[in-house]
Amino acid sequence: MSLQGMTFYVSIELILRKKVVFFMSGSRRHTVAVLTACVAFVIFGFSFMFSSIALSITAPMVLLCCRFVAAVVTLSLVVGLNALVGRIRGRAWFSFSLKGKPLGGLILLGLVQPVFYLVFENYSILYTSSAVTGTVLAVVPVICILVDVFVSHESVSKLQVVCAVACVAGVALVETGGESRMSLLGSFCLLMTLVCDVGYYALSRRASQQFSPLEVTYVMFLMGMLVFVPAALIQGRGQMAELFLPALRSGAFWGSVWFLGAVSSVGAYGLLNFANGTLTNSEASLIGNIGTVVSVLAGVLLLHDPFTPVQAAGVVVILVFVTLANLPKKKK
Repeated sequence: MSLQGMTFYVSIELILRKKVVFFMSGSRRHTVAVLTACVAFVIFGFSFMFSSIALSITAPMVLLCCRFVAAVVTLSLVVGLNALVGRIRGRAWFSFSLKGKPLGGLILLGLVQPVFYLVFENYSILYTSSAVTGTVLAVVPVICILVDVFVSHESVSKLQVVCAVACVAGVALVETGGESRMSLLGSFCLLMTLVCDVGYYALSRRASQQFSPLEVTYVMFLMGMLVFVPAALIQGRGQMAELFLPALRSGAFWGSVWFLGAVSSVGAYGLLNFANGTLTNSEASLIGNIGTVVSVLAGVLLLHDPFTPVQAAGVVVILVFVTLANLPKKKK
């Protein structure tokens, strides 16, 4: 069980229960949400490296199967320990109850993200180069701005629009020099990844009005486990040993699974689901460009990938415009 993940949920529940004014006041709550989203996307940035390591050992469906089993086991231990504490102390650390709540929207969220999103993302990684994938997915904040304006009727500033477009350029600079490989299947998977990413922000924000971050995260990854475990077993029918044994015998694979399941799935998605309760779709998705910066720097520092001056310029552009887009708004 991830101690960091459990600590996060306990801390959030204490804040909500006591209704601390400092965090719950408008601008300060927004600041906390921005910082929380930043931490989440830093973790997501490292997840690309761990996914690449795991995918070099086994098939995408095996990785997804193991990842979501690890995530649900971690979350179940957190929920179980919380219930035990409630029986012993008479009061649990945090509330967790899905009884009587409308689960339809939450199940749809779980299908969009992580199920459909990760299927399309993993196969787009296989059939399309990372340079193309990263640049196209950087368009998500621009699409989220359109959703905020025309669907959610949220207010979007001109600065946010400029920053979103600038970040697309920044990501393109970061990905400059990478292999530009495209295929029809890869393009389709990439387009669907884009649709699922935008849908996640909209559905998560709506779910945050009725469910706690832990409840949202638990159902999301329970859906992932219910889909990916049978899918991996069906795919491995008749060749279970060839498909699973190389992964099960690999320490690098299990290290990647632990990070992706407990840290990235439980911790990062829990943090992001909390932040989505305050941030607009465009704000949250724009911060997501930090993940690109972290993934590149992780590759440079840990995997010794090359790092050019053009990539450095792209990193600076992303960090500057993400910061500008999330500066505290001046009171009129």
